[in-house]
Order: sequence, then structure tokens, then C-alpha cells
Amino acid sequence: MPSVTVGDMRQQFLSTRLNTSLKNDLNTLVQELTTGQAADLTAHLRGSQSSLTGLDRQLELLGRFSQANSETGQMLSVMQTALAGIDSLRESAATHLLTINDSSTASQLSDAATAAKSSFESTVSNLNLRSSGRAMFGGNDLDASPLADADVMLDALRAEISGLTTATDIENAIDTWFDSPGGGFETVGYLGDSNGTQSRTTGANESVDISVRADDSAFRDTLKALAKSALSAEPAFGLGVEVQRDIQKQSAVDLLSNASDLVSVQARLGFVQEQVEEATVRTIAQEASYGIARNELVSVDQFETASELQSIQLQLETHYTLTARLSRLSLTEYLR
Repeated sequence: MPSVTVGDMRQQFLSTRLNTSLKNDLNTLVQELTTGQAADLTAHLRGSQSSLTGLDRQLELLGRFSQANSETGQMLSVMQTALAGIDSLRESAATHLLTINDSSTASQLSDAATAAKSSFESTVSNLNLRSSGRAMFGGNDLDASPLADADVMLDALRAEISGLTTATDIENAIDTWFDSPGGGFETVGYLGDSNGTQSRTTGANESVDISVRADDSAFRDTLKALAKSALSAEPAFGLGVEVQRDIQKQSAVDLLSNASDLVSVQARLGFVQEQVEEATVRTIAQEASYGIARNELVSVDQFETASELQSIQLQLETHYTLTARLSRLSLTEYLR
């Protein structure tokens, strides 16, 4: 029978192909041993990837919920900081106004009015704060600042009380501007969404409603009391010292009584924060559960992988040894 031989080029090709194949297998096994996951998921799952696809989809969805909850939590935290700032401004102004008595001088009344105006402006600024570029106290209107500038509102109030000379008339005019449906505050002062509340998704079929808006009565009453004091001492109105005192003393009483209303707003917001935190904990737990399930699907047997790696190493070493020996075979070497 004639013998069949493989030419040198053919032999080199087969050797190179085997060497490449063994190296690829070795690299794959090293990767799997390092990561603990199969390199070829299609082969590992025997072509059925529906379970893995479902888990990946759930993990992606949970990741979105987690991001949304993080953003909502951050916004609520900024809102609470703003509320704390407003309450501090209210308390500071009230403390200043409580020093006003029947013997207070025009200079003292002016100083108290200046402090109240500063608190009014800062309160407006707090309610116009933004989180990630979005308005927080304007309901569903996330673009426009919920309140007009402090000067715009004070100018509108100046027009309302112009010509009035008694404390009662001035206080009633300012009350009407702030409280009347469709009145000055709702048409000039508040620029946000008057009907809706912010609804933020926290999970599958879950959401929270943030109902705290800048037109809340607690904020109106605070701004109202500060505005009364701020405008009472303006020279343009020419109010007598007694009238100024009466307005400022009443403003102090109003600011003190507003404390409980602001606390109630903070509590409402705190309840929403608690809901978001609970949703965050649930999302983290679900992510962990789905992550474990996914790892079980794609993971490889570490012991089996290590054994295969040793086997491939041995094959590769054997291949190198044989290749080296074959490369030294020649008629000249044989005749020696």
C-alpha cells in the first residue's frame, strides 16, 4: 500500500492552526476562571437565552427606578433644606419684630421693616430654588420659577395699599391680595402650576405625589406677614408711628402662629421622603435578587474550569515539545 505523507507547508499549517486553537481555548478558560462567567453565553445556555434576556430587562428597569429614586430623594432633600431656611427666616423676623413696643422709635421701626423685607426676599428665593435645573415648588411646571421676583410682588402690594392710612385697612388689603381666588398673588405672584402635583415614579406601578407648592397657604401667610412689616415703614406712604407699630406687632404675632403650618408642610414632605426611601430599599433588594439569579445562569463551575485549564495547558506544552522535536528531524541529523 502506498504511504501518504503530509508536506512541510501542510504540516506547518496544521501545527499553526492547532496552536491557535489551543491558545484561544486557554484564553477563554482563563477569562472564565477569572470572571466566574461563561465566555460564550449562547453555548453555555444551549441556545436558550430567554431567561437571561428577561433578567437583563428587569435589571435595566430596576436601574432606571434606582436612578429616578436617587434624583427624587435629592430633590426632596433640597426642598427640606429650603423649608428649613424659610422657617429660620420666619423665626428671625418674628424675633426682631417682637422687640417692637409702644415706645419704639421711628428708627427702630425702620430697622424692623428692613429686616422683614430682607426675609421676604430670601423666602421668595428659597421657594424659587431648583434641583437639577428644575423648579421644585411649582407643581408640574418644572421650567418657570414658581414665584415672581420679590420686587414685582412688593410693587403690586404698594399699588394696593396706596392711599390707605389705617393699620386695619392696610392689613386687609394685603390679606385680600394674597388670599382672594384669582387675586393678585394668584395672577401676579404665583407663576407655577395651580392644579397639579409632581408625580414621581418610584417603582413598577408605584409613584409618589409631591403636593408642596409655593402657593400653599403656609407660604402665603409667611410672605403676607413679612410684606406687611416690610411696607409699613416706607416713607412714601407717610404712615404715622402708631400705625407702623400696630402693623409690625401684628406681623410678629402672625409669624409666630405660622410656625405650626410650616412644620406641617415639612411633615408632609417628610412622609414622601419616607416613601421614596422605602421604594429605594425595595429596588436595591430586587436588584440583588435578580443579580444573583443572573449570576447563577451565566456562572461556570470553577473546579471544572480549572481542570479544563490544566488539560489545555498540558496539551499546549505537549504540542510545543513535539513541534520542537519535529523541527529538528532531517536526513542530515539522522545520518549523524
